[in-house]
Amino acid sequence: MSPAEIIYGTPIWVWVLLVVLLSRGFKALNSGTSPLSTLAITPLIFAGWGILHLVSDPLAGWSSVIVWVAGAIAGIAGGVFIASRSRFIVDPIANTVMLPGSVVPLLLIIATFAAKFWLGVETATATDISSLGMYMLTDAAVSGVVAGVFGGRFITYWRALSARRMLQSCSRSA
Repeated sequence: MSPAEIIYGTPIWVWVLLVVLLSRGFKALNSGTSPLSTLAITPLIFAGWGILHLVSDPLAGWSSVIVWVAGAIAGIAGGVFIASRSRFIVDPIANTVMLPGSVVPLLLIIATFAAKFWLGVETATATDISSLGMYMLTDAAVSGVVAGVFGGRFITYWRALSARRMLQSCSRSA
């Protein structure tokens, strides 16, 4: 299959998703303040994308689900580690997080999209049934890890906001 056939055969929603994800990644290059709810978008997209694939693909079985969950748990640990090492500032009154600019989200987005795109092409064009199982497990692992990394970052920001709110509430009542 030629690259042109692959590009033209790709559903439009995949390109729309790429644009949305790249816009989030480019936005993350610059420091800025975002509402906590906005920071939930990227983890929700990646988790939804992975879960949708697990639910809708007839080749995805329990082994794919287990691999996705294991990947998500590992990714959450990685995301918490990455976020806790960054210098972010939370504002519990405005419910916002000020993040330093970072290339990490953009690189994760590009790597994930490329991996999932490649896996989608391989799965769609595979002629060897035995390779399909490995593609499904690899896709589940990639999807789970990336959803977990973005989720772990979000959890870190949410926990920091919650802790600040708790401190402020205790200091006001004292």
